[in-house]
Amino acid sequence: MDKIADMLTKIRNAGSRKIPAVDVAKNNLIEDVLKILKKEGYIIDYTQSKESAYKFTVTLKYHNNRHVIAGLRRTSHLSRRVYVTKETIPSVYNNMGVAILTTSKGVLTGKEARAIGVGGEVICMVW
Repeated sequence: MDKIADMLTKIRNAGSRKIPAVDVAKNNLIEDVLKILKKEGYIIDYTQSKESAYKFTVTLKYHNNRHVIAGLRRTSHLSRRVYVTKETIPSVYNNMGVAILTTSKGVLTGKEARAIGVGGEVICMVW
């Protein structure tokens, strides 16, 4: 079971139905991805769920009654990993979106990975 894809699907579905918050599974990689989504302004916040110690509650962000996240795509799957070098890091919608990579320096955005000069596995793209 792919927990990252499950998290992205829950966020996408909750956003399309205008639900203010959604619970997602809790692990270190998901927490790093949520930190990036919060830093880039795609979600308001995430906190420890009150109902379970194994979940995060993600508060979604809306602007003019529309979900801020127009699209999410899981790039690297369990059966097909997608690795890139520092020269081939994808730009998402002419740098209007963000590519999230896991690198030897941690989980970074595509812009941060280019600045540091490292490549890695492309987890997902958000726009």
